[in-house]
Amino acid sequence: MAHSTRKHQLAQLGQPGMMKLLLGFDWVDISSWPAFVKLLNRPTDPASLGMLRIFYGLLMFMDILQERGLSLADVKWGNLDECRFPLFSFLKPLALEWMFMIYLSLWISSLFIMLGLWYRGSCLVYCVCYWYLFLLDKTSWNNHSYLYGLLAILLLVTDAHRFWSLDGCRNKAIQNSHVPLWNYTLLRAQVFLVYFIAGLKKTDLEWLGGHSVTSLSSHWAFTPFRLILSESQTDYYIVHLGGFLLDLTIGFFLFFDVSRSMALFFCTSFHLMNSLIFHIGMFPWVMIFTQAIFFHADWPWKALAHLPSWMKMFLPENDLPKPSAHCIYTKEEIKPDEPLPAAPVTLFTIISHLYVCVLV
Repeated sequence: MAHSTRKHQLAQLGQPGMMKLLLGFDWVDISSWPAFVKLLNRPTDPASLGMLRIFYGLLMFMDILQERGLSLADVKWGNLDECRFPLFSFLKPLALEWMFMIYLSLWISSLFIMLGLWYRGSCLVYCVCYWYLFLLDKTSWNNHSYLYGLLAILLLVTDAHRFWSLDGCRNKAIQNSHVPLWNYTLLRAQVFLVYFIAGLKKTDLEWLGGHSVTSLSSHWAFTPFRLILSESQTDYYIVHLGGFLLDLTIGFFLFFDVSRSMALFFCTSFHLMNSLIFHIGMFPWVMIFTQAIFFHADWPWKALAHLPSWMKMFLPENDLPKPSAHCIYTKEEIKPDEPLPAAPVTLFTIISHLYVCVLV
């Protein structure tokens, strides 16, 4: 009881306890629904979220030429009599000219997402076109194609255009303004689930017994391991057990400051090896860049500060983030001469909070 009272007193005095240091929030922040809502709407630097938008838009811009099939659209969709396997029977491919328009819309909207131009509309156009193509052909489905579509939906409901965007140049009120914490929570939870579910999938006896993937160690990417291990040992200890442990634990290690550097090294190495071994398009690069969502939200400012001075004219102004009506503030977090913005209860906010609860 005395220990509990002491922790409460430290929190009252503003001294962070162990939970605050490890997780970024304290028990009092999740002690009630209003407190939890306030935590999810806590003002957060928009920089890391904005960089994720840029990375995602750039990689999807390249992905449309590759896995989405723009370069082979005439071959894939040119024959209307070809047998298709859509998810819903009412889904039909359009005439080839209109299919090219779908791809063009997808391509332009991915570019606009990267630039942060007409951001909400661009995300919506991208989502509609992407999921139309995705649902049109079940034979091309794979796990990372699901992920790209889910990330597009999550970016649609976030404020990722509040950092280094053309929308910010057009509307100074949103330029470098706070985003609510749930924007980061949604994306972190989604990336965490990609790894964790992959780890759970590997708990079957076939994988843990080393029988799922054979002779993969013969690839030259595993040469450093073969210096100390045989090929069969590399297949079992590195490919099977190593892959299982990495997928199951890497999301936790990325979350904590003390283990993030180590996790970044192993996770990046894992995805670089995958890019060399398998033909899986932009997926390894998407996973490499989405690791940054686990960093401190202001990391881009530190990275941009090291760029040459001649590039300053292209970079965002390094000012403190402005208050946003999408966040909930305390009186201590707002200047006395500024109005206290109220966080509106929007449909996006309600859905996002429920989504976070389900993930947690």
